[in-house]
Amino acid sequence: MASVRRRYLSGARFMSETPIYRIVRADHCRYSSRDESVGRLVVRNVKASDSEDDEVLEKMVPTDLMTPTGTIGASQGWVATLKDNVVWLQDDLNPFASDSSPKRISLPRPKTLPDCQTQMVTNVALSSSPEDEDCILAVKFVGAQLSLCRPLLSLCKPAENNNQWVNIRIEDPGFFSSRVMYSNNEKMFSMLGRGGTHTGSWDLENHRSRSFDYRTYKEYLPSEMADMSRCSRSEHLVEAPTGETFMVKWYTDIFWNGPDDGVRRWKRFMVFEVAGGDAHATNDIEELCIFLSTKGEPFCVEASLYGLTPNCIYYVGDFDYGKVNIGNNERRHLVGARFLSETPLCHIYGVEHCGYSQAHYGRPRYPQIGRLMITDFTGPSCWTKVLEKTVRMDLMSETGTMGASHGWAFTLRYGGIPHLVDDLNPGVSNSDGCEISLPDLVTLPHCQTKLVTSVAMSSSSPHDEDCILAVKFAGPQLSLIRPAQVNKEWVNIKIEDPSFFSSRDLGENLEKPKAQEFCDVFTPELLKSEWERLDSCVTRVELVESRTTDEMFMVKRFTERNDFNDGRMEERRIWVFRQDSCSTWCFTENIGDLCIFLSNAEPFCLKASSHQKCKNSIYFIDKSERGIFILGDKCKTSNFNKFTAPYFIPPQSYLDANCSDGYDSP
Repeated sequence: MASVRRRYLSGARFMSETPIYRIVRADHCRYSSRDESVGRLVVRNVKASDSEDDEVLEKMVPTDLMTPTGTIGASQGWVATLKDNVVWLQDDLNPFASDSSPKRISLPRPKTLPDCQTQMVTNVALSSSPEDEDCILAVKFVGAQLSLCRPLLSLCKPAENNNQWVNIRIEDPGFFSSRVMYSNNEKMFSMLGRGGTHTGSWDLENHRSRSFDYRTYKEYLPSEMADMSRCSRSEHLVEAPTGETFMVKWYTDIFWNGPDDGVRRWKRFMVFEVAGGDAHATNDIEELCIFLSTKGEPFCVEASLYGLTPNCIYYVGDFDYGKVNIGNNERRHLVGARFLSETPLCHIYGVEHCGYSQAHYGRPRYPQIGRLMITDFTGPSCWTKVLEKTVRMDLMSETGTMGASHGWAFTLRYGGIPHLVDDLNPGVSNSDGCEISLPDLVTLPHCQTKLVTSVAMSSSSPHDEDCILAVKFAGPQLSLIRPAQVNKEWVNIKIEDPSFFSSRDLGENLEKPKAQEFCDVFTPELLKSEWERLDSCVTRVELVESRTTDEMFMVKRFTERNDFNDGRMEERRIWVFRQDSCSTWCFTENIGDLCIFLSNAEPFCLKASSHQKCKNSIYFIDKSERGIFILGDKCKTSNFNKFTAPYFIPPQSYLDANCSDGYDSP
């Protein structure tokens, strides 16, 4: 085993030296002398307990390596990048490599063979450390081209290094989307053909192929086979330190989880032991465990040497990661497992003042700024984290923000000019922040545009071409706009029905206004004393979708003034109604493995077990109280404080959180 072996995974890497690390992220902290953003490397031991935090190292790395296109793969502790027609091998993301003197080896882009391309890379593989004289680098491009070279030879003869690539055109279309790995058993680079029916092996001079005969195949129920037929599948070849070769079939399916669009997540693994030309299905790889990722080479270790669980697959996909027991195909989410490429679920706790902005924008010219404070809300005694991210203090004022949706806040700054800002999104760095200026609001007759009830967006990013922003003002006006359009214009709607004047909107299809009449609402039976108390409460009704289960809920909140906490409003009771196929709202005290999040932002619903939250519960926060309401027990746990920005920020793709192009001029 090499001293350090890294497997790059879309935002996370596995390191197979004791301890085995996953690269989590890089926290931006400054700019280097070359004007590149650098940040502290954040890693996590894969065997860390749920209570342990990620490790923030002093090691500084370029933050662009953490973007989805920052690297093209990794092998043997080196990441590969493709910039300006140059292939780079660098050890920046190795926690054990030098911070002050990172190693970087540059190679020209391989020559593109006829009817091939060298822009999109499937993955890379190294036969050993690129500093070894005999090391060979393999770059597998999407399509027919596989390119090999000796990095050290190219480094020693830079004037001739363009001739050091050996470019191979693969004729079999079954390998066009395959991933390359280095086989220590064959001393060649190997790939699995589509479907896992055959392999091909290459080196600088030779090529050979081999077909598999599936001798045994696990029996599945018809429902399981139907599920797998809907999935996408990838095949991975991995060699064990004990000499065995395994083939893993990785099935992924689209799941709805939270307010984001559907993302592809793990569904099932199938493992085969390959011996000669035979492939035998197996549920037991004994004392071994396998590591798979979407970008790096797979690898296999003896579990006992690393304190890991045997007969398991540790995997990292684009949007989830976890640990799967091969024996029963049961998955255990690791801490943060469903958020490999997503921002954390949290709520805004406040801002800790730290100075004045030196940026020449805004009014005042140098506004007060502070470090953003968030909490991963699990209860009234949850922890609070002060981030390095700085935001303007005026966003925390009573009128600093008017609402939020998908991590974007709506403000009326600079004398009432509407803006969408992502300053309060903890998944966006200072340098990547975005501010979208919107046209002046137009007030309809007998309406107002100063007091906002709520805002909602139809998709997770206002940069999406089809995204629609809805702003519901107190009173009859509802205003819609497409933020991504060049010539933005508000579509202003005057609602005639007074029952909607104080309503909050829900980001569904906002293209055409429509009314829906519900057949009936079935409410719970109450004692006279209970009814009298609830009848004296202030009520608020909100709609929320569960994309996990494709259900619609109506939540009715009852709040009353608390004489023991300076007269602050307190949550008294929460009712939940589920809509059936006849548009009837039925009272329920059981929403299963779901939890609902209510705040001044758009409400959303998540699968509780995927986010380590309490199932069948309501998480709520307003300007004076936050807490959890357990529906079945009618039990509430809460605490009181002043929350200046009472927003839950839902999990979202880092691609959406960081796709901004900077500040638009107001």
